[in-house]
Amino acid sequence: MKQVLFAIVIASFMISAASLLLSILKPELRTWPPPSRNSWQFLYHGIINYTGLFGLLVLGLFDWNSFIIDLWARYVIGGLLVVSGGAFSLWGFITLGVHASQGLGGELVRNGPYRFSRNPQYVGMVPVFFGYAILCNSELALIVGLLASACFLLTPFAEEPWLRDWLGASYEEYAAKVPRYFSLRRALGGWPR
Repeated sequence: MKQVLFAIVIASFMISAASLLLSILKPELRTWPPPSRNSWQFLYHGIINYTGLFGLLVLGLFDWNSFIIDLWARYVIGGLLVVSGGAFSLWGFITLGVHASQGLGGELVRNGPYRFSRNPQYVGMVPVFFGYAILCNSELALIVGLLASACFLLTPFAEEPWLRDWLGASYEEYAAKVPRYFSLRRALGGWPR
């Protein structure tokens, strides 16, 4: 059962990565961001992404304690990564809103976590994936977490041309000031001048 679940989760993230690469390399065939909530692209990404994310959660439980980090500290380290990354990602989601977070457009947001990262939702999920793998001490969750992280870090490259078209010069100005992922120096120094 564990191997079948692993194969399904890996396949969903591989399909997601292939779709993102297609969106980056052939914008006219773009699947992300979707053109509307009623489009096949919206449904398609919803199915593959939720299959991968939910599958990762279940996989970590099925593969519990299969790796090498069988120390009590894994609960502290993994827990801190999950909570801090999850909080940053959730802050980004709440600040941006549901509609825009689903790739359906909206106004340019420059406040909250968007002062420190153009993609706080994606940035926050990377430590969540690794923290969850550490917490579960799961070799398979770690492998999937690496692939999921790659997908989440690839997504901005599919979104940015669309954002430039959608938001124009205001996005260009914002992108020149705020890093794509995260800058600790910028976070400690506040809003760029």
